[in-house]
Amino acid sequence: MASGARDSKNPGSDLDADDERPRTWKDAWPFWVALVIVVLAILGVVLSNVLRPAEERASDSGQVQFAINDNYTARNNVDYGKYKQTTCAADTSSSSFISEQEFVRQNRTLVESKGRIVIPEITDVAVNGDRATAKVNWHYDKTPDDKQTTSVVVVKDDGTWKLCTS
Repeated sequence: MASGARDSKNPGSDLDADDERPRTWKDAWPFWVALVIVVLAILGVVLSNVLRPAEERASDSGQVQFAINDNYTARNNVDYGKYKQTTCAADTSSSSFISEQEFVRQNRTLVESKGRIVIPEITDVAVNGDRATAKVNWHYDKTPDDKQTTSVVVVKDDGTWKLCTS
């Protein structure tokens, strides 16, 4: 018989009395404690993400990049409302600001002929108070070899970063 095995004929076997008693739920307390800790950690992460979205947790540099992305996404989706919302008040109140009809015409034509705008990276983000500059490296998805770089100005307008021409 293997060492440590239970031998009912031999009362002096290697097993002690604790090993002979039946297991109860109390024996699993280390597992339950670990499970509670893991569940609380996951709950904390989920609540953090729900109560404070990524845009709010991001640094100013990150928020500037979100604003640039939102503006270009509005062009891709031919969404004038979103485009206007992501453009600074100084531009939108200007008499030379693009009309909705012209915006839709220009962007629909570009999306149909050249494809959507793709932004592989935004570089040289420099934030100075409520004003930032960055370089947007982009191309149309139908012409990936025709890479463009555009310098943009982003300003904090009513607490939100928005693209601005000046």
